[in-house]
Amino acid sequence: MDNISYETLEKNGYSGFLQPRDAPERVLQFGEGNFLRAFVDRYFDMGAELTGWRGKVVMVQPIDGAYGFADGINAQDCLYTVLMRGKQDGETVDESRVVSSCSRCLNPYRADDYKAMMEVGVSDDLEIIVSNTTEAGIAYDPSCKADDEPPASFPAKLAQVLHARWAAGKPGVIVLACELIDHNGEELLRIMEQHIADWGWEQGFVNWLERDCTICTTLVDTIVPGRIRDVDEAKRVAERLGYEDPFLTVREPFQMWGIQGDESLAERLPFVKAGLPGVFVTPDVTPFKKRKVRILNGAHTGFVPGSWVAGFCIVRDCMHDETIRGFMDKMLQEEVIPTLAVDLDVEGCKHFAEAVGNRFDNPFIDHQLLSICLNSTAKWRARDLPTLKDYVAMKGELPACLSTSLATLISFYTQELVGRGADGLHLRRLCDGTEYVASDDAFVLDFYETHAGAEDAALVHDVLTCERMWGADLTQVNGLEEFVSSALAIVREQGAKAAFAAAIV
Repeated sequence: MDNISYETLEKNGYSGFLQPRDAPERVLQFGEGNFLRAFVDRYFDMGAELTGWRGKVVMVQPIDGAYGFADGINAQDCLYTVLMRGKQDGETVDESRVVSSCSRCLNPYRADDYKAMMEVGVSDDLEIIVSNTTEAGIAYDPSCKADDEPPASFPAKLAQVLHARWAAGKPGVIVLACELIDHNGEELLRIMEQHIADWGWEQGFVNWLERDCTICTTLVDTIVPGRIRDVDEAKRVAERLGYEDPFLTVREPFQMWGIQGDESLAERLPFVKAGLPGVFVTPDVTPFKKRKVRILNGAHTGFVPGSWVAGFCIVRDCMHDETIRGFMDKMLQEEVIPTLAVDLDVEGCKHFAEAVGNRFDNPFIDHQLLSICLNSTAKWRARDLPTLKDYVAMKGELPACLSTSLATLISFYTQELVGRGADGLHLRRLCDGTEYVASDDAFVLDFYETHAGAEDAALVHDVLTCERMWGADLTQVNGLEEFVSSALAIVREQGAKAAFAAAIV
């Protein structure tokens, strides 16, 4: 079976949308991973189909590529397949799309590709620059020099490209930073300006960056598991499609891309102009970040450690359990969403929470609970504790589900201790004897190792008064110590599901 290419699709009689091979290269993209290809480049592709906009994406490998990615995807005309698989509005979705928005992939650590990257940067066609170089990608690296070809870091590469564009007298561009850090666009600009100062470049360039370029903070959200790992399933998909595609990638149906900017920006982005679901331009993405953290991430951290203690292993199975699903739904609808009403539309939050349930129930993703439990202490502090505090301030009482989630979190770290390894605490799950590793910051592991075998009342008191864990003494929250102690007693005597059930009666 042939690999996907324009020639292969023509031979197979493919009738779906394809951009012309010679469409102008309007987008320069730093990053070539599954997320960008399944999310951002798919958005560009669909925007082109719906609006008549024509524009190709030039992908740039952000790190030295010993993996042959650029050569491999270029050999198939930069075409690839995105499978959208999961639940949407309660229905199972399994659909494919050939994405034709990319023209080529460059490895700038090769001299010819570095030159090509800089040529794209000064092109009259260039309008947009996109990046997703992982959370560590937007970082200041003082070793980068102005004449490196290329510099090691992404911000330094981008500074080079934009400086060349300014020097050539070309108009500014839109920059869409998609890295998962707060204020990603603002941080990217700050680091570029640090490099400009280090390198002694012109103030006129700084003025052009700030006046003529639109460097956007964005918020992205979708799950992209990547390739199909089951060999037999991959063969079945290839037979269904009629071609091989080593760069095929799988993603879930849910998508959200919030872009910070004004109304004029929306007109300049084809996927926004097309009215595609999940993408929007807003003056401030901060409230939507808060919604994501407190509903999506907060739900995970709220029920997952306790679900593991109760004997579950996969997120989807939890969604099929009446007690756990009921616990999550009550936590979101009655405790989390009311605290978000100050900043966000309540109906929008309810719709987002409903989508979370569909995402957790994805029949194509075996999302392991233990992988979510990594560093759960810091996660609970960032995702769930602020909601608990806001709820108490608003209602004058404790939120039963969030308070119970803290008790089940404690129980996760205090099952039967087997030992301590470099990877974390080695524990044995009491419900069935399964051994597992609880990984967290060293001080958290030290704490629970020291408290192994402690009486629960003393344990809860010491946990709640550990300000290093929570940034505060949680015994000062009226009634919380007593509630958590009572809930932990239920976990010990009847199991974590019983504690969940007690919270939703």
